[in-house]
Amino acid sequence: MEESVASLMDEIRRNLELLESSLPKRVDGWALSQMSKLPFKVLVYREALAWRIAELNRAAFEEFKKDRLAAAVVLTRAAVETSAALWYLCGKVEASLESAEVGDIDDYLMKMSMGIATDPPIDPRTGQAVTPRPIKSGKFLDSVEKDISGFNRQYGYLSEYAHPNWAGTVYLYSKFDEESDTADFGQNIREPDGTKVTGVGNLSVALLMFERSYNRVADLIPDFTKLCEERLKKVAKQ
Repeated sequence: MEESVASLMDEIRRNLELLESSLPKRVDGWALSQMSKLPFKVLVYREALAWRIAELNRAAFEEFKKDRLAAAVVLTRAAVETSAALWYLCGKVEASLESAEVGDIDDYLMKMSMGIATDPPIDPRTGQAVTPRPIKSGKFLDSVEKDISGFNRQYGYLSEYAHPNWAGTVYLYSKFDEESDTADFGQNIREPDGTKVTGVGNLSVALLMFERSYNRVADLIPDFTKLCEERLKKVAKQ
């Protein structure tokens, strides 16, 4: 088990260093398209997700190295959600190309990149929120589950530690002695090796999934840009 964790940690380190070394600093919307803003919106959200997952994976990786498992798993869960968000975005772009229609993708892009769930800014004239509601993380997770059976179950295991349930409280920090009717406390007092295996495994998968979707979006952008521009030309002629 220790060898398995060590191997995964080494894999995460290599992939993470590669991601960190290639994080984008700018997206030039004008260079992408002088007609449509949709390709720009896609890449802005993609790159923001790249920065987010790099930070979360790095933090989780360092916490796993120190065996601070609760913190590490909470961060891993957030990284998994981030990877699922990019998977969802990729799926939306693919769906547009498959249908040869731009459709309502702009609505989804605005929800993903501008959505606010708690106390959104309100227009005093209308009393309505000036920002869209975000897409719930469950939508992101379900989009992955359709392609990777069991993904939601793994996320559920992480959630057991992220919430103050048994796994994230009594299991990690306490140990009972039934004969003396006492409870002792300490960090990882039960030596929960399975927790680390689960967490590190999911962290590795999240990073690999993100890389797949990141590269896939890059492959799709040229055709997506062409589709968006052709749609605008068609509308202009009507």
